[in-house]
This record gives sequence, structure tokens and C-alpha cells, in this order.
Amino acid sequence: MLTECIVDPDDIPWRHGETEGITFRGQVLLSGDDGGAEAFRFRFDPVPSVYAHMHLVSQFQVILSGSMDLPRESMKLRPIGVHYTDHSRPYGPFSVGPDHEVLVLHPKKGGLVTMADKAARRQINLGGRELSGMDKDAEWLPLPGYESARCKILIPSVFGPEAVIIEFAPDTPVALIPPVYGRYEVVLAGSVVVGGRTLVRPGLRYIRGDEAAPPLLTGPEGATLLILSYDANALEGGLTGDGLSAMAAEAMSRAI
Repeated sequence: MLTECIVDPDDIPWRHGETEGITFRGQVLLSGDDGGAEAFRFRFDPVPSVYAHMHLVSQFQVILSGSMDLPRESMKLRPIGVHYTDHSRPYGPFSVGPDHEVLVLHPKKGGLVTMADKAARRQINLGGRELSGMDKDAEWLPLPGYESARCKILIPSVFGPEAVIIEFAPDTPVALIPPVYGRYEVVLAGSVVVGGRTLVRPGLRYIRGDEAAPPLLTGPEGATLLILSYDANALEGGLTGDGLSAMAAEAMSRAI
């Protein structure tokens, strides 16, 4: 069985949001209300410190513009930057610079939990992974099976989740392996046609299942895609109906 969600952000209104005094504009790209994937696009106003927090599901963040500086020296993220955390793995605090734009991508609804809550801190996933990678630090490599394509590996699959930028030639059918645990495919440049729709940056598709998805077709100018693949951690966590889940869901709803 295959789940497929195609999102054109140009069709989605912007909202104004606020959380703990941090202001931003945002789009709900996928709500997750049907039990499926949840995705947001945010433009935070510049701020020296966004409070440490966690989500109850695994998460990819994609820095499209501006900056996001996390505490680790290796996590001063610039475009195109990818940040990954396992479910219930805290991160931050972090700063956000001018012209900030980020995609926040979950395999299902994840809520929002501040680390200022002492009860929540007792439910941290202590063994959770936090990974990152940036376009500027990776080299172009050939892509097996596509003679005219090349790729950059931002987060190698040896860590579990994977983040890869792939540049395809014009008019190329793109058929990747089935994403058992879920995968986001984000347009960074050029265009693709899928499901009768043309997507440009930062249009995306989320797919999950053990069947091959309908191929993407790159446009006349080609396409550069960011491929974000989850591993088995995508099955963990989520909003389970307990007290922490209720608090996390309410906090996210209040923010946006």
C-alpha cells in the first residue's frame, strides 16, 4: 500500500504565529489530522534565542534561507541545511537570523514540548539522535542509475535517516525505491510534474509504503530535489493521548 501527498505551497495561505514571545509567519503544508504526515513552512523573525524544545515524532528541518545556529559548533546551519532529530529528542536553544525560512517535516503529528516543563524532561528520549548536514560541506557525486544526474549526501544513510540533494537533467523520469518508513521529496530548483501538477521550490511530495510511487518528471530546465528519508524511528512516538501528548498538541495548536 502507498500513501502519497503532493503539496504546492502557493495554494496555502500564510498565518501569523507566536510561541513564548517568538513571532513568525507560517504555512500548514500538511496537517497530519488524517493520521498521516505533518509539515510546516516557517519564516521566523530574527531572534537571539528560540527556547529548547522537542517534538514527539522524528523531524527533519530544512533551512531554505537565512540562518539557524544551534549550540553545537558543527550545527551553525546555512542554506541548504538539514537538521534531524529522533522522536522526543530535545534540541536548542537556537538563534535565527534575518531572512530565515525553514521547512519542518514530520511523518505524523508531533506537537511541541518546551524543556522548561520539568515533567516533560522526565520523558526525554535520552538515546535519540541529532544529525545535521549542509550543501556547502558536501561534494557532488555521480548517482547510480542516472547517467546525467549527480548528488550530494548531507546525512548518510549509515546513520539511519538520510538527506540527499540530487540534480536531474531536463525531462527525466525520477523513480526511487519505495520508502517503507516515509520520505519527503522537496523541489529546490527547477520544476517537476507529479499527479498532473507542476511543483517549483519549495513544493514537495510525501510518500510512504512498500510500493513504488508514481515517478516524478523533471521540467524543461531540469530539477534539483532534496530527498529526506526516515528510518524505523518514524514509527515511534507521536500523539498517543496521554498527558504529555495533550500538552504537546495544545502547544502546537496555540502557536499556529
